[in-house]
Amino acid sequence: MRLNEKAILVAPVLRKWNPRKSDKLLASEITDKYGIKSEMVSTSRKLVSIKESSFKSLETIDKNIRNHCFYSVGQGCTGFCVPYDGKGWHILPTELQEKFIARFNGLKDQRESVVKNIINGWSDILEEAKKELKELFNPLDYPSKDELIGLYECDYKDKSLDEEAYIGKGDDKVFDVRHGVSDNETAEVRGRERSSIALATEQASTKMGVLLTHLTDCLKEDKTFRDKSFSKVQDAIEEFGAWNFNNDEQLEEVSDILKEAITNIDVDDLRKDKDKTDKFVEASDKAIDILDNLKGLI
Repeated sequence: MRLNEKAILVAPVLRKWNPRKSDKLLASEITDKYGIKSEMVSTSRKLVSIKESSFKSLETIDKNIRNHCFYSVGQGCTGFCVPYDGKGWHILPTELQEKFIARFNGLKDQRESVVKNIINGWSDILEEAKKELKELFNPLDYPSKDELIGLYECDYKDKSLDEEAYIGKGDDKVFDVRHGVSDNETAEVRGRERSSIALATEQASTKMGVLLTHLTDCLKEDKTFRDKSFSKVQDAIEEFGAWNFNNDEQLEEVSDILKEAITNIDVDDLRKDKDKTDKFVEASDKAIDILDNLKGLI
């Protein structure tokens, strides 16, 4: 099976006006006054004094888009993708595409509401900046209202993987040289795709193991745990199968074990029902053992 039948590539497109500007003149004055090297000093000044919370909200929303739409691995990340080429593109399993779009659009709506608030108050922002910055106010630092609108963008681009995108174990699959593509080029694509698949599946498997281990350790030692610890496990279990690009039997077994383990169980059950808790822990331990002993290319 080809990877382009099970995943697509997506990349964020986030643009905004920066309400801060580097101040080389001030930096020069500091270096001259104290006799220090220019590379040791970096200065900037704020260009706005009102609606600062709106600009900060944009930073937060953009961070949430990256961490909760794109990045699936990393502290605090709950997204649906893994990096593909180090150039902004990410692998998104088609099974998770609908969830990705829904979450992205929700955050996009939040962002557009904040941007609208900034644009509607642009005249007031400029007037207040003139008062606060006094002689440091430079109208060239500020776009017109129409220009400002064009400086904000929140979207994502997507594209299909190359026709030669590869899924397979070992040497079971072989490329046909076609459309003038050389053996070296197809070998390079094959190596890159295999590496991307292995990384994506490995990261999903590692994430699952970490989440399960944390929760089951708390349950075994009767420690307090947050509701979020269980909800993260639920989400990871629901999405785990989407990362099994090669239809690996062991990963399918892990998915089946865990889906059955969370059927008809909630976080209150884990705190109050010992029988359900013991069954959940037993199933989790079995799944963790399989993940810990995976061998070869997934």
